[in-house]
This record gives sequence, C-alpha cells and structure tokens, in this order.
Amino acid sequence: MGNREKIVDAALYSFTHKGFHQTSMRDIAQVAGVSVGNLYNHFAGKEALIGEIAFMESRFFTELATQLMAEKDRPRQALSAFFTAYYAFVASPDNVQLSAEIVAEVARNPALAKTFSANQQQLTDALEQVITLAQQSEVIEPALNPRELAQLILDAIESQAWRQTIFPSGTPTAVTPNPLLEQLIFR
Repeated sequence: MGNREKIVDAALYSFTHKGFHQTSMRDIAQVAGVSVGNLYNHFAGKEALIGEIAFMESRFFTELATQLMAEKDRPRQALSAFFTAYYAFVASPDNVQLSAEIVAEVARNPALAKTFSANQQQLTDALEQVITLAQQSEVIEPALNPRELAQLILDAIESQAWRQTIFPSGTPTAVTPNPLLEQLIFR
C-alpha cells in the first residue's frame, strides 16, 4: 500500500472515530505513519481528503449501479439484490459514523455537497431505470413516479441503517428494510 492509500485509510479512520473537525492533518499523518509534509504532498487539506472519499464512494456506487443494470431484465430480482447490497454498505457502523461526519460537513460546504450529490444521483438514475422497467412488466404499480420511488427507496434504506446503528435494538439479527420494501413496492 502506497502512502496515498495509507493517508486515505488514516483519514477514514480518524474522521470516523474522532470526527472531521476534531481531526487535524497532523493526526492523520501520525495514524498513516507519514510526515505532515508527505501528507500535504498528496492532499492540500481535509477537504481534499473528503473529496477523495467521495471519489471512492463514487466508484462503489458505479459498481452497484452496474450490478443493478446488469439484471434489469429481471427487475424484481435486481431491485431485491440492490436493497440487500446497499443496506449492507450503508449499515456498517463505520459507514454510519463517517456518513454523519460527511453530512455535517456537506451542509456547510456547497462544493462538497455537489460531489456527494452526484454520487446519489448516480444511484437514483440506475434505480429509476430499473423501476421503470419493473413498471412496464407490471412488477411495480405503474402509477408511481419512478424517480420519487427511487429516492424513497434510498431514503428508507439509509434511514433504517442509521437507526439500527444509532439505536440498536439489542436483538442479534439486524432489522433490514428489504422485506418491507418488497411488500410495499412489488405487486
């Protein structure tokens, strides 16, 4: 692993466990095992590191959207698989903590908001296409707006992941939104 990757991993760890504003560039350099100067050779500041994290998220979302579109001829199965994969990604405790930090920073920084918004747009677009195909094959109610339904699906999965992590139920099995989503949207 090169220094750049070590720095990004250190930033992910530090932002997740210490918070974005509580983490200094010196903290990140120390966790990465590099000098502060070396860190600045790769990233101008924490905002640049958040931008790199957004880029990593974009690559993952591209993969998720590609998998979704690969199964578009079987929309019910494609959507069910997407629900499971997306929930698994967003529900990891580290992702929930990091997301909370990113959401707070994005609310204050319009440039970062554009980057993360583009990532959400990518998923919404792929979901909308598969939902439209599902409506054409009458797997999903045709009267529903596919764009709004795509956004609602993402919101439901993300909010359940946050709720499950922030307010754990104490049960050994996680409550996933998948079965309920399937009951609500599929005919």
